Amino acid sequence: MWCSTPQTQKMGYEIMHIETHCVQCGRCVETCPVDAITLTEEAGIEIDRKRCTYCKDCVEACPNQALEFAGNFMTIDELYKEVEKDSPFYRRSGGGVTMGGGESTMQHEYVLEFLKKCKRHYIHTAMETCGFVEWEHLEKLCENLDLIYMDVKHMDPDTHKELTGVSNERILENVKKAAQMCPLIVRIPVVPGYNDSHDNIRATAKFASELGGQFKRLELLPYHKFGTQTYSRIGLEYQLADVEPPTDDEMNRLKFLVESCGVEVQIGG
Repeated sequence: MWCSTPQTQKMGYEIMHIETHCVQCGRCVETCPVDAITLTEEAGIEIDRKRCTYCKDCVEACPNQALEFAGNFMTIDELYKEVEKDSPFYRRSGGGVTMGGGESTMQHEYVLEFLKKCKRHYIHTAMETCGFVEWEHLEKLCENLDLIYMDVKHMDPDTHKELTGVSNERILENVKKAAQMCPLIVRIPVVPGYNDSHDNIRATAKFASELGGQFKRLELLPYHKFGTQTYSRIGLEYQLADVEPPTDDEMNRLKFLVESCGVEVQIGG
């Protein structure tokens, strides 16, 4: 519910309307070949995203860049060409490439081949994932990763399902297995009122303390509102509009709680 990049959830394009840039000139309405865009005095610009064919005519017609598309299709070679531009920086800094999202494992075959290409060119590889993926796919990815970040959003399976739509059994099993294959960092997105109870944080810390293998640390990621405007831009309502980020004191209390379980922890990623 607190995803800060909702425009990355679809396997394809997402059209975004930036209301603050829009002067309601109507050029997008005139240009759209399938009549997916309307303009009224009451509602302003409205987009029927089910009708939209993502032809991009409206984006090109807009004089104020009030319409834009999120998402792009690239071959592995095209993507690597972009990554390679910064390869001197990777070598100087000890950094590399991190596959993020959205959810990288939704495109596990593509990601696997891209990681292999990076490894062939001695580029450090990392990936962020929620872990809800079949192990046979994640295992192959781990074989080509130098570091993996995995979310543990809640330890209770029923609450996890309420918050995310799925239970956490597969995720927790994947975390255990991944920790035996490559360096792993567990992350908790700390969302006040949803998963920041001491019981849940303590349970997550205990789970992390028993991982063994190549488990490195636990990271507490404070909830933020950076992506909330994006929801309205793609025609969605943000469900946690009334939730405020945790204070520094609250985060430090949770950090102390994790440390008391014998687990290395840091606030932020």
